[in-house]
Amino acid sequence: MNHSWADGGYDERRPGPSRGARVALTALIVLSTGLGAAWYAKVGMDQSRLACYQDRPPGVSTEDVTTTFRWLPPGYDCSYAPDGTV
Repeated sequence: MNHSWADGGYDERRPGPSRGARVALTALIVLSTGLGAAWYAKVGMDQSRLACYQDRPPGVSTEDVTTTFRWLPPGYDCSYAPDGTV
């Protein structure tokens, strides 16, 4: 495995970015990727919950819709009856 990004490269003839700059850039990329994934998950979860309300059967009010979070696959289970049955 080539570790030239981490250790400064095998060829030291050319000037390159300092180790601090490489670490800062790597940390910035990792943090922005994590933030982007969290935002994408949040938007997806909101769309899943909204779909429960939009796809409710005719005659069911929004007060009768119950959403329950599920881990796998990520999303929400919808219940439409006032007593909580599906």
